Amino acid sequence: MSTLAKNIGVSIFTFLNRVISGSVVYIVLTRLMSLNDFGVLSFGTTLAGLLIVVAEFGFSLMAQRDIPQNRFDFKDYIFNTFIQKIGFSTVSLLGGLLYLYLYFEGLNYTIGVIFVVNAVVTANNMYLFAIFRAKNMFKVEAWLSAVYTLAIIMIIALYYILELDITFIAYGLLVARILQFVINACIYAFKFTLKANYSREIQKYLFKNSVSFGAHYIIGIFYFSIDNQLIAYYCGNEALAIYQAVFKVVLILLSVSALLESVFLPFLSAKYSSSDIGFRSITTLINKVIITLGLCLFVGFNLFANEIITMLYSERYIAGLTIVLPLGFVLLFRMLSMVYSILLTISDHQNIRVLIVSISLVLNVCLNFIFIPKYGYVGAAYVSLVTQFVLALSYIFFSYKYLQSFLLNLKMLFFGLFTVGLVLTKNYFNLQIDFIYSVIIMIVWMLLLFFVYDRKQLREVVGLVRREF
Repeated sequence: MSTLAKNIGVSIFTFLNRVISGSVVYIVLTRLMSLNDFGVLSFGTTLAGLLIVVAEFGFSLMAQRDIPQNRFDFKDYIFNTFIQKIGFSTVSLLGGLLYLYLYFEGLNYTIGVIFVVNAVVTANNMYLFAIFRAKNMFKVEAWLSAVYTLAIIMIIALYYILELDITFIAYGLLVARILQFVINACIYAFKFTLKANYSREIQKYLFKNSVSFGAHYIIGIFYFSIDNQLIAYYCGNEALAIYQAVFKVVLILLSVSALLESVFLPFLSAKYSSSDIGFRSITTLINKVIITLGLCLFVGFNLFANEIITMLYSERYIAGLTIVLPLGFVLLFRMLSMVYSILLTISDHQNIRVLIVSISLVLNVCLNFIFIPKYGYVGAAYVSLVTQFVLALSYIFFSYKYLQSFLLNLKMLFFGLFTVGLVLTKNYFNLQIDFIYSVIIMIVWMLLLFFVYDRKQLREVVGLVRREF
């Protein structure tokens, strides 16, 4: 049996590899590429992100709920899922190519086509990884993430040494993903073997449930990524490069949320009971820890933004400081809503998540069309803030409706409000705090956590991560 501690440890290794392959290498490329080339690369990667969710259609999230609960025979379930995934992958591929043909040309078109194919391969990798996580086999994703990271490092090294162009990077990333998929598929075939058993019952179930999971997944990513395509269209590649530079830092921090969600979703799904006081107690404790972590990242990002941007990207990207505050709130609201969104999924209220993200998407797109042409990437950042705020409040409201609990206590609530007030004060008065004072403020803030947690809760946290499941 695995414990949460072991799975979190393995997931941290996976997380570090994802940070390197998904963010650090792009930070390195900002120094090696011109602003325009990095903007084109960002255009390709964000387009791939949009298409991945179409090809994936929420099947990974659904698998992490269904497999631990043994809703169907495992092999039958996987085979029937892949039948449907072929269709969604085809739609994603053709849709991406049509979009590029209609709206882009030149280098943007060439790079875009490569990343369209990359998106389909990546989506299938994601589903295989979800299967392994649901079966408590977190090490598979960890090691294959390491393989992908090493491949990307080699690609960047060759790009720099041989002075190659941006198309080499795009093709190299595609080859690395294909290699990862081949290994992934071989491991699955060796561990579980394939079983071709078409089931109308499972097909009907998947179709009915994938609509809510897929719609939620697609809409959730679209409202979080569509601004990149609009910035590229209205403001150009250089504006997108600056926006993406700061956003990459936020994505690194948001990877913490993705890491924890991948661990806690199957854990909470296996233990879910809406009437169980013990389940509610565990969930409240997990929520408190995650919100604390979110506040910590929020404070650190705002205090050290200047040092982070200048150190990672150079002075060419210093204009990105204008969007640190709104993107910091995006980070905080995403962390805040994590547990509430998981609860809606595992309690069979995925349709509510679809409703929430649908409203958020409409709000996001309408505001982006208004503010991006006028305010550029600064407008996009504040639109993201508003969207995430509405999303977080909606998740909390509906979770309370079904569980009759906010999963919060007054100490945590007041500490969170104090932290937000501290950051807003710094930005309102435009206080220029140097690195040493920022470190001191961060240390004092962390010491205040002792007033939020007592010894009993700390022991409960330790006991939780050591628990087998």
